[in-house]
Amino acid sequence: MLEKLLHQLDVKSLARSAKEIPFVLNRDELVRLAQATQGVCSDASGVLRFSLFEGRYPQVEVQVSANVTLICQRSLEAYEQPLEAHAFLVFADEDETEWLESQDVLSPEEMDEDPRLWIEDSLLLALPLVPVQPGSQPVEYQIGEVAQVESVKPNPFANLKAMLQKE
Repeated sequence: MLEKLLHQLDVKSLARSAKEIPFVLNRDELVRLAQATQGVCSDASGVLRFSLFEGRYPQVEVQVSANVTLICQRSLEAYEQPLEAHAFLVFADEDETEWLESQDVLSPEEMDEDPRLWIEDSLLLALPLVPVQPGSQPVEYQIGEVAQVESVKPNPFANLKAMLQKE
């Protein structure tokens, strides 16, 4: 259904009519997410909810979930990580955004973007900073024996000490 709407997506009219659009994105379409991870394990599914923020500005609520493969930073093994993303995108002119600090504000020109970009951006922002698989154990490693390096330099005062003892 999302594919059909891409060509006729009018964010303003969808927001005025408070439309809700469920979607499923094929994992092959999530190219940037696949590049940022070890791979996308499932299709992304969710819903786009259109509304008016403060009764004036078009807003899109992006709610999406997917599974990706990450490398655990503790065990260094691959594991499947579920991602859940929930974002609100408000479309407003730059001069009207001063009071919208708590919202992700996009310019009106960005309303014409492919909604798949909004969805994929939301998933990218949901990636953990440090991926750690729950219950994982740290990698065991052994440090080899450190060879003791003996100082081969002669003491510069040894000759002086020998001279003082002769006198």
